[in-house]
Amino acid sequence: MNEPTLPPASQAHGAVWRTRALTTALALGALLVLYLAFEIGRNTAGYSILAAMHERDVLRNEIALLKSDNRALQTRVVELQTINAGHAHAEQVVTRTIAQLQAQIARQSEKLAFYRGVVAQGAPPIGLRVGEVLLSPGKRPLHYRVDISLLRTGRPDGEVSGTLSLSAGGEGPGGATLGNQLLTGKRADLKYRFRYYQEFKEELVLPPGFKPAHLTVTVRSSRSNIAPLIQTYPWSAVSVP
Repeated sequence: MNEPTLPPASQAHGAVWRTRALTTALALGALLVLYLAFEIGRNTAGYSILAAMHERDVLRNEIALLKSDNRALQTRVVELQTINAGHAHAEQVVTRTIAQLQAQIARQSEKLAFYRGVVAQGAPPIGLRVGEVLLSPGKRPLHYRVDISLLRTGRPDGEVSGTLSLSAGGEGPGGATLGNQLLTGKRADLKYRFRYYQEFKEELVLPPGFKPAHLTVTVRSSRSNIAPLIQTYPWSAVSVP
């Protein structure tokens, strides 16, 4: 006895569903392979999910401390403004102190914004972060001293190395950007090599007529497959009066 055969339309419908099911299975398999390759790549590069979670907890604590410091500084500013209104003879001293506290609040706000960015995005691929950046006037006009610290973001299982360069953006007769050589007078970028942290103290010289608006710090790894870390800071926020 012959088996019943499906109508041509039913056969075509079944073939379409089988094709869709096969396509879906292949797509899911490809996504699984890509994810496994991604995780293997992160492990090979030294990335650890536990270390990243710990880093985020540390940064969240740092954010809480910075918020508390900012509230205390703002309260102090209000107190000094009140004193300034009632004691005319102390006006100059109090005004200078207020300016210093406001500059400190601006620097704390910059650091807070940076830490928030790190928490939101996770540790940068380069495995480093820029710690503190401070600019102070030099002994001569148009001269500044910059203090920069680099810190590890993950588990320090070995030394890291690479270069650091600086550039300034603003307005001036020579252009809107000053590169590392024009700022520092050095042809080569600054080199770093450390396990935990490293500090830089460099003298910057601005050309006459140049009005700086921001300072950019670019950190490159000695490993060519890692993208550089670029951080830009408003000049007024990192300047120490």
